[in-house]
Amino acid sequence: MKKTFGIMSSLSIKIGIVIVLLLVVGFFSLRIDFSKDKAYSLSRVSKEAMRALEDVMVVKIVSSPSLPASMNTLERYTNDLLREYASASRGKFRYEYAKPRSRDELYQLAQNSGLSRIRFQIFENDQMITKEVIFGLIFEYKGEEQSMTLIPQMEPRLEYELTLQVQALAAHTVPRVAVFRDSSYYDFKVETFEHALFSNYHVYDANLSEPLIYTDALLFTGTARDISENQLYNLDQYIMQGGKVVFLQDKVDTDGSQLFSLDTNVIKLLAHYGFELSDDVVLDTHCDIRQYGLGDVLYYPMYPVLRGSSHPITRNMDNIVMYLASGISFGGKSDINFEPILQSSAQSGWMKAPEFEIKKELFQDLGYQDFTAGPITTAAILNGSFDSYFAKSRFAETDSNFVATSPQQKMVLFGDKELVIDSDKPIYDGRSNVVLNALDYLLGRDSMIRVRSHHLSTSLLSVPRFMQRLGIAWGDMEKIENKIKIAVKVIAIVLPPLILIVIGLLLALKRKLKQKGYHENN
Repeated sequence: MKKTFGIMSSLSIKIGIVIVLLLVVGFFSLRIDFSKDKAYSLSRVSKEAMRALEDVMVVKIVSSPSLPASMNTLERYTNDLLREYASASRGKFRYEYAKPRSRDELYQLAQNSGLSRIRFQIFENDQMITKEVIFGLIFEYKGEEQSMTLIPQMEPRLEYELTLQVQALAAHTVPRVAVFRDSSYYDFKVETFEHALFSNYHVYDANLSEPLIYTDALLFTGTARDISENQLYNLDQYIMQGGKVVFLQDKVDTDGSQLFSLDTNVIKLLAHYGFELSDDVVLDTHCDIRQYGLGDVLYYPMYPVLRGSSHPITRNMDNIVMYLASGISFGGKSDINFEPILQSSAQSGWMKAPEFEIKKELFQDLGYQDFTAGPITTAAILNGSFDSYFAKSRFAETDSNFVATSPQQKMVLFGDKELVIDSDKPIYDGRSNVVLNALDYLLGRDSMIRVRSHHLSTSLLSVPRFMQRLGIAWGDMEKIENKIKIAVKVIAIVLPPLILIVIGLLLALKRKLKQKGYHENN
């Protein structure tokens, strides 16, 4: 009897321990992220944005009662991510489901908040029908409100979009960035870039007519003409005082019908620091391609499509198209470090200045042009201590606050002032993110770079990416792509059974040898 009681007591204790462990574990949420670059883990910049909130931010999830199957993963991930934001906020971030009483009330709430309806083609009751659903978030903070519609396949970039919404409402959590815009900047459509700029930073205009103060970084978007000497001096002195600058500048411009060279005082300033811009325009066989007619294509090698390097600014980034870019080389002091961060492919060439000949054969046959220049640098970083451009000028003599040498610092140059233009192809929508990455790199916001860039790379199985990595010239792009795809399919079909046959033969040989040894021993 005692033995039975002892066994039961021991079993009860063990069961009790298991129950307690289960209750304790129930209070914890564990998610292990095996994705590349931890794409599905809350980044440091998102946590910092949460902890910097001065008041409670409430997020309302607005959702149709039944979402299509294609949005189930997005719904689960949204809830998981919002839970992580709430955990990081220490009580200042809350989320809840909106509970409209009817479909009409749901649609009215969505309309008032700026949420869009999403249409799906689904198979229901043995027929294909169109269904409209609503799935989005409404952010409320300090009496202000913003909304965001959630769409399928948004998971990889969801954290970035959520953090942008938080930063836009709580502007005190973002760096203060001054932007110099030349008049030519407004000749182009830049809505996408402007929206991203204002979502990431507290932005204000800087025409450089006055010294820059209370500025964390400066974005100089390029110029096609000289700026005033006073503006150039203020730019130089901002750098001499340790200011962080990202330059967009090339050495060619167009009036729509022809190209012409530039030689502005800004280009001379950059050369003084060590950035040498090429007179010639970069050409690349890996370029923008336009289709016309029935299956015919035109190549635009003067619009190179670049892939990022291993540097944080361009890492994981593909489809960075540049328009009439200049090459960048180093011409500075020996104690300054020059680091390329973006280059054209191995099949690159030059459109020579000042003629800039563009013949129709160039658009139809990439073999017509010489593409043997090798990789050409189109974006780079200078790291060192720089001497003032105005060291022996009247400014240095009359300004008591003149600084002749900068501290150890970095500056970034992209050889294309059109890098901020909205592209007419969705595949290039994320190209200007390299500019934002450059600003964040100088500002020390590496976590923001990671969360912005991890969704921008193309698949490792992308045929163009494979060809570019191996340095395969395009030639007839469609024909080469088809050959590579056919080869991959054949290998995928033939290889598995071939492996099984080899394994079977090896096993049969092993068995035969074993049987032979057995007979010899007997």
